[in-house]
Amino acid sequence: MAHGPTSLYPKEVTLTNCDREPIHILGKIQKHGYLIACDATSHIVNYCSDNIAQILDKSPEALLGQSLNAVFDEVQTQQLLETKVAEKATPIHTTIEGQHYAMLAHLNEGNLVVEFEPLEVDANAFEYQNQLAEIVSKLNGAGEEQRMCDVTADLIKEFFGYDRVMIYRFDEHWDGIVVSEARESHLESWLGLRYPASDIPQQARKLFLKQGVRIIADVTSTPVHIQALGGKEQENPIDLSLSETRASSPIHIEYLENMNVGASLTAAIISEGALWGLIACHHYSPKFVDFYKRQSCKFLTQIFSSQLVLLSSNILLQKLNEASKTRSLLMEKITKNWNVHKGLTKGSHTMLDLTQAQGAAVFLDGKLKRVGITPDKEQILALINRLKPLEQDEVITTQLTKDLPELQDIKAKASGVMCLFLSNLKKDAILWFKSEKIETVNWAGNPDKLSTLDSNERLTPRKSFEAWSIQEEGKSAPWEDYEIVAARALKQDISQIILEKYDEIKGLHNLLQIAYEDLETFSYSVAHDLRAPLRGIDGFAHIIKEDYFEQLDEFGKSSIDTIIGSATKMNQLIDDILAFSMVSQSEMNKDKFSMNKLVDDVLGILPISQDYPSVSITVAPQMPQAYGDRKMIAQVLQNLLTNALKYTRAVEQPQITIGFKEHQNKGFYFVQDNGIGFDQSHEKRIFRLFNRLVGDEYEGSGIGLTIAKRIIKKHKGAIAVISKPGEGSTFLFNLG
Repeated sequence: MAHGPTSLYPKEVTLTNCDREPIHILGKIQKHGYLIACDATSHIVNYCSDNIAQILDKSPEALLGQSLNAVFDEVQTQQLLETKVAEKATPIHTTIEGQHYAMLAHLNEGNLVVEFEPLEVDANAFEYQNQLAEIVSKLNGAGEEQRMCDVTADLIKEFFGYDRVMIYRFDEHWDGIVVSEARESHLESWLGLRYPASDIPQQARKLFLKQGVRIIADVTSTPVHIQALGGKEQENPIDLSLSETRASSPIHIEYLENMNVGASLTAAIISEGALWGLIACHHYSPKFVDFYKRQSCKFLTQIFSSQLVLLSSNILLQKLNEASKTRSLLMEKITKNWNVHKGLTKGSHTMLDLTQAQGAAVFLDGKLKRVGITPDKEQILALINRLKPLEQDEVITTQLTKDLPELQDIKAKASGVMCLFLSNLKKDAILWFKSEKIETVNWAGNPDKLSTLDSNERLTPRKSFEAWSIQEEGKSAPWEDYEIVAARALKQDISQIILEKYDEIKGLHNLLQIAYEDLETFSYSVAHDLRAPLRGIDGFAHIIKEDYFEQLDEFGKSSIDTIIGSATKMNQLIDDILAFSMVSQSEMNKDKFSMNKLVDDVLGILPISQDYPSVSITVAPQMPQAYGDRKMIAQVLQNLLTNALKYTRAVEQPQITIGFKEHQNKGFYFVQDNGIGFDQSHEKRIFRLFNRLVGDEYEGSGIGLTIAKRIIKKHKGAIAVISKPGEGSTFLFNLG
């Protein structure tokens, strides 16, 4: 449903809706001003203030609908029509019945708006300019921020004569704090007091950005209504965003009355396009400051803002230069041994030097390292796990527990957190921590009681502005711009190093893959080519033993037996090497198959009854079906069962169990025995090529378990072992 302009007006402006009050279309101006407006295209007068007859000698009814050139003379009309959009025209001076006025024109929302306000003719313009030049000189020489604020407050009070001048700075929540003050000696000091954001709502802050300087000449005066052509002004309100004489919100007027303020001047301090704060001037009786003096105030405020930006920029550049040097040292350390953790957290320079934080941490590739005062490792990991789902590249806060109340346990060491994630997919991150800063804050009145009920039970602005002290907890010192910029630059540096290292490792991996494939081919060829001469050695040794054994002495007989035994071992080793090489070279033919049937088939080809007659083998019924290469899994089972039979041979009652069970929340097939077992500390070593934990009393080449692991890895599965000396081993595997 479409809404007309009248829908913008609350039926009644109260404290419950003042943040939505359309203060730019209130339809009123201040008592000292006069207004007439025409359509920018047709030049027909469509608005004028109720008091316009006081200076134009025509009633609003007589003016509405007239052409602009019927109101002003030809020269004035031409000057007014030269007004450009987004610019205020040069004031036109006029004298009416001995009173000097400035005619101020601007274009806005299709209307040419002309305002009249009294003009104070300064008898000594030269002295005025000298005073202004002196003020600029003093501002330029202020040096540092607090001194600049103090000088500005003193100079503006002296120049404009207000009873109280305050420099009012906004924080990140738009609460304001009086950082400097110049006042009459009998007035109570408001220096250091805080004012809640609701005192200057969002729409008022936006207008300050547009207008720059604004006065309320007489707080207690009755504002003047604006009449519109063809109906009530509120049915088609005029936009007064750029008006010099626009009336104030009744809520704001009541607020000033509660402070006993009679007049005010407010100038916006703008830093890099944002509202840094305000120069707030209070007078305790009516006070009018004309357009030119307000422009002087605007000019001085711009000088102050420029100096502020320059000072901030110089400090920022200095800090960034220092941070850049620190980053260079950190990168030099990291690239020496490609250790990001050590490079950032160890030595004379660490990532902590980039900020004013009390602690820092880096989490990379599942490894966490800390430096300085930080939460413990588990708390930091919990923090990362909590922040990552927010799907933000960075999280910067000074009130962590306000945003995430469940993290109260780290408030003391990490009320302030700056977390920058290094990857969109992984949880890798660099973090800095600022400790909780418990401080007493003095508010101008009770911040929890910003309004009171009057005799008619209507909410009104608070009447007390006495200092109200509150102890604030759960908040850290702010993150300065240079700290954030330095952290982002470090993130970029680390990301670049990781990328370079990844490319280097990728290149090495490709070379290694080629070398590995060549080695496997070579191993297969060598093993295959060794078979022929080995058969010859073994064959001739058997011929000698069969035909000439009795003719040999004892040494000769022993040598022949050694040759035959060694040839047998060599033949087995070649078989194992060929089997190992074939695992990588063979393509998998995956399909579903019965694990119980496969176990029966493997047991059928092993010489169990012949070589291991005393062993008891139990196979679990109805094991889950498997999906994989049946032939390869048969080899895994054969290797595991061969080991189980071999290492239970010396046990009185050898037992082997084959089944399926849950292990670490996953399903695994297993082969369990009650053989000799081994120390669990060797669980990784036992799967390495040619690694054996026993002597020659047990036959074998040390390749069987390596082949099993290679096959399981090829299936993207897992293989593990649980063992204890003298109690046996359990080998577990799954197929992914």
